[in-house]
Amino acid sequence: MIEKGKISAAQLGLLFYSVMAYDGILYIPKITGKEAGHDLWLSPIWAHLLGLLFVLAMLRLSSMFPKETIIQYSERLLGNWPGKAVGLVVILYGINLTSVVLREFGDFISAVFLRKTPPFIAIGGIVLLVTYAVRGGLEVLGRLAQLFLPLTFLVFGLLIILSIPEWEVNNILPIMGNGIVPSLKGAITPLSWFAGYIMLGLYFPFVSNQRKTTAYAILTWFGIMVTLSVSGLISIFLFGKHVSTLNYPFIEVVRYIGFGKFIQHVDALLLIVWLPGTFIQLTSYLYTASLGASQLLGLTQYRQLVLPIGLITLVMSMWRTSGIDKFETYLGTSQVIFDFFYIALGLLLFITAWIRKRVKRP
Repeated sequence: MIEKGKISAAQLGLLFYSVMAYDGILYIPKITGKEAGHDLWLSPIWAHLLGLLFVLAMLRLSSMFPKETIIQYSERLLGNWPGKAVGLVVILYGINLTSVVLREFGDFISAVFLRKTPPFIAIGGIVLLVTYAVRGGLEVLGRLAQLFLPLTFLVFGLLIILSIPEWEVNNILPIMGNGIVPSLKGAITPLSWFAGYIMLGLYFPFVSNQRKTTAYAILTWFGIMVTLSVSGLISIFLFGKHVSTLNYPFIEVVRYIGFGKFIQHVDALLLIVWLPGTFIQLTSYLYTASLGASQLLGLTQYRQLVLPIGLITLVMSMWRTSGIDKFETYLGTSQVIFDFFYIALGLLLFITAWIRKRVKRP
């Protein structure tokens, strides 16, 4: 086995929490607000109710092949060349999403904190850190998630509490005043993010207590839903119908925070929430691409591929559309289509495995 390390089901849950939640904190209010208006806080709920079906399907698929990754069992299910093609597509998913998150990181840091620093500097620096962490192995990623993410939960809760004096609760009224359709349209983008659960096929064989995976996956699913819905709700309380006009609504939420004369300008606290989660997210995607590529190529180690793939994602992140607005348009259009393709691919593998299992029964 290329990866000899193990993680717990709880650590797996934290890794997948980072895959979905931290992008959502920044982008859900704007992306879903364009369609859902002041009902944007409902969109993550509808997305998660539908997305749960895909989560359960991927859990079931992984449990059918508890000692094999998706790169390996795809060939068993679909044959040699179709299976290799699926493996290649999964690797490309990891590479593409790493570059997308790198671009998000660079745009956010340059727009909010380091306005005179070229995005390449911020992106290049975090790529080096991410590749170093991924080379440490899966156990390192699991321990980093276990170390950093609970702190982000506490700070996120603190930021919400500190923003309470500025709330205008009536901004959410009337709830579904235009019916349920706008909030359902707003749910399309967060629903597409469930494509990340196709990576269960790479992580599941290395979970030490696999029987607990479903319980922690459901807990993670619920935690992400609450996080995204609450971040959207707070944005509506503060900005009402204008929330979709802001590039980073939640950073504006933080800027509203002030308590007397001794708690002011707490923007840096957002970094404590967002930066560790984004770092874990990047390591998850890069690990997927590196481990998958090494298995597809028949290598005995994946570590020698981490830096080259990391450099490829760095270049791809700089090639993407110029300007924050154009990039956010890409996230809400082309990237959504790509993600739904991976959801369809995961369902195809699940249905194929289910049919083959039924046919083999006496």
